[in-house]
Amino acid sequence: MNAKPWIHRAGAKAWMCAAGLGFAAVVGAGCGREIVEAPPPPQTEVVTVAPEPEEVWIGGYWGWHWGHYTWIGGHWEHPAHTHAVWVQPRWEHRGGRYVFVEGYWR
Repeated sequence: MNAKPWIHRAGAKAWMCAAGLGFAAVVGAGCGREIVEAPPPPQTEVVTVAPEPEEVWIGGYWGWHWGHYTWIGGHWEHPAHTHAVWVQPRWEHRGGRYVFVEGYWR
């Protein structure tokens, strides 16, 4: 088992950012994206029963992959800490473009 799985995730994120350069502006050190086309309306998801009582439903969202919007389905996840609240990822309209804001635990 890999002792440092975060290295692969960080590398994959950087690669995905670079792959999208032709279609999105990469902003700062993160993988911020500015897209002219508005995202589609959210898809309706069937929320199943939580596998464990403490798990929280993380709703799906529209991601930007390979030059188009792709639906990323929701899933159950353990909160980052007790009383944590998930802030859903979203696309914000800023100056005529749509900017992706990643989800996070608060």
